[in-house]
Amino acid sequence: MALQWLSCSTAVLLLLVHVAPVVTQSSCTGGPAGVPGIPGTHGANGRDGERGETGDPGEAGQPVRGQRGQPGLQGPPGRPGLKGDIGLQGPPGRPGPPGEKGMAFNGANRPKSFFSYKRVLSSVPELDTAIEFNSEILPDLDEQFKGDSLTNKTFLCTIKGVYFFSYHISAKSRVCLKLVKGSETHMTLCDSFDGFLVTSGSAVLELEVGDIISLQATKYSSIVTGQNSVSHTFTGFLIFPTR
Repeated sequence: MALQWLSCSTAVLLLLVHVAPVVTQSSCTGGPAGVPGIPGTHGANGRDGERGETGDPGEAGQPVRGQRGQPGLQGPPGRPGLKGDIGLQGPPGRPGPPGEKGMAFNGANRPKSFFSYKRVLSSVPELDTAIEFNSEILPDLDEQFKGDSLTNKTFLCTIKGVYFFSYHISAKSRVCLKLVKGSETHMTLCDSFDGFLVTSGSAVLELEVGDIISLQATKYSSIVTGQNSVSHTFTGFLIFPTR
């Protein structure tokens, strides 16, 4: 505001300086010329001019291709993609070479040892003594397939190997039986029921030639007896020889 007032004052002063000589000259003739006035201040900036015309396009630059840089480090593996569709079945492969000729099977020449007997007696078995099983279950086999006999109510091993033994015994209320190898009790199994019952047991034994196996009753047994009874069975067979 002070600057604007100063500019206006200066302009009025200059105007009076120029007017005074004119009045003096008109009133007085022959006087000397006045002193030149002080130059005025610059005016305000003018308005922007109109936009000029678009210039001519410049010359096209020449592309510069730099040298190829070193390959960057390998990035981490991406996530597995979706499972693809099942492809078409391929052609069948070539036939393999023929296998070795198998051995001819001859059951008669294979080592065998087995027995399967039932007890058909009305007498009660003695305690801690081999139970007698007096009737073969498969009596009509050919001679070459026949099993072993239970001599003296026991099984006598003639082929060294691993054997399987099982029994089924009918009793009333309770029964305890033991499988004996020679004079050694291999296992004792007991069962009880309020009425009649059928108990069974089995075992796997490794035998030497000459070993004797028997099934014996203990004092806690109430074995059912009868002529037509087929509920008492004793079976054993060779699984494989070990000689």
